[in-house]
Amino acid sequence: MPPEDSPVHAAARIVGNGLLAANQTSARPANILVIEAQKGSSIEEQLQAAAFAGADAVIGPIEREMVNRLVELPSLPLPVVALNSAESTSGKYPPKLVILSISTEAEAEWIAKLAIRALPAHTEAGTLPKVAIIAGSAPWETRIAEAYARTLTHAGIEYEIQRLDPEKLTELQAHFEPVLNEEDEQKLNLLAREQLAKAESESERKRISRSIATMRRTKIATAEPPFQAALFALSAQEASLVRNRLPLRMRVWSTSATNPGDPATSSTATTLAYDLEKLVFSECPLVVRYDAQSFEARFETAMPYSLSAKRLFALGADAREIAAQWSQLRTQIQYHGETGSLELNRLKSPVITREPQSVIVRNGRLVEVPQEVVAKTELPNIEPPPDPASMTFVPVKEVEHNVRRESVKGIVISDPGPGPAPTPMLQKEMPAQTSSPNGPAAPSLDGVPLPSDKIAPSEMPGTPQL
Repeated sequence: MPPEDSPVHAAARIVGNGLLAANQTSARPANILVIEAQKGSSIEEQLQAAAFAGADAVIGPIEREMVNRLVELPSLPLPVVALNSAESTSGKYPPKLVILSISTEAEAEWIAKLAIRALPAHTEAGTLPKVAIIAGSAPWETRIAEAYARTLTHAGIEYEIQRLDPEKLTELQAHFEPVLNEEDEQKLNLLAREQLAKAESESERKRISRSIATMRRTKIATAEPPFQAALFALSAQEASLVRNRLPLRMRVWSTSATNPGDPATSSTATTLAYDLEKLVFSECPLVVRYDAQSFEARFETAMPYSLSAKRLFALGADAREIAAQWSQLRTQIQYHGETGSLELNRLKSPVITREPQSVIVRNGRLVEVPQEVVAKTELPNIEPPPDPASMTFVPVKEVEHNVRRESVKGIVISDPGPGPAPTPMLQKEMPAQTSSPNGPAAPSLDGVPLPSDKIAPSEMPGTPQL
């Protein structure tokens, strides 16, 4: 745990909360030792303190500077799960080190690969597809845009980076607007000339011009855009300004940084979700899968409020499981966790690859979808599950203690006439019951005594013996 004056102390505490909650609800809980780092102490001293305390594995550090120091050490006294990304300058890592992180740069690379899979092989004009990267000016947005660019360059995809300027949204829209092909342009011009030549008044000519203009806008709206996809390095608020200014056929992708929030609990999130229609973004499953009630049932603690706190909590929960397996120095680890699907092949790399959940915004709702579905070139029609609050039920009413649907009408059967007379009951003389002075009479059937063998309670199925 970093010192209290560390800028990442609050984040580390949330990670610790996730770790402790996951351990508490685990079928095989471990003994968690919390080592508070002293101000000015080195990473080597902290690891030695953990080893002396009898730890089997260490989770942390989370500060990137400390992780950078960690990867340069030649060896470690015990297995370590670092919680931030870092690269070794020498290309070598300590044998007992693995790295688990939820960096947005790694998410950007993953979502860019998914967007590449969805690109068509060629456009309708026979050219190669192009991708637009739309980024803000914040440092974190620049890092995401750079991760997009690296992935696209590696795949050989042509791309263009557009910086968002809220004062120039009209110019941005015009830049991405489709252009009619030559054939459609000629057809519209010919139709306009023919219709205007037949017009007999100025008002009719104006009506024809408006009609042709509407047809042109419709054609443009459904035409193939100059860029087949857009990758957002934007916040949800910034993305909401851009999304509805992009062509209908232009696919839009982003990282968890553009998550609008839970529409079920926030009116602001609901508004943003409608603005971000058909946006596909990556996210930790924990963030989109639990509401407050199911979260508390799963982890026996209150759900964090903010999106970033939920992700840090998920990181701590997964770090606990990874550390339990890495403490045995397993070189192959696969785990479907709260941050996504995790996989480690330590023989190839110390970095645990993370595959987040793909989420699409549809009709103001966030819908989890398999990546195989959203990676299709033609996005299928994905509808959110029905809202239980809006479900209608068939009205029922009680009639003489019988429940029936109001929409079901009774069937009247005509009287078939008198039926056959019922068979008369046979008169049978019942045997007189005799009482015994020692107890009740033996059971009998039609006067024939039955065996009086008694069944002991221990022989009865389901009866415990006391």
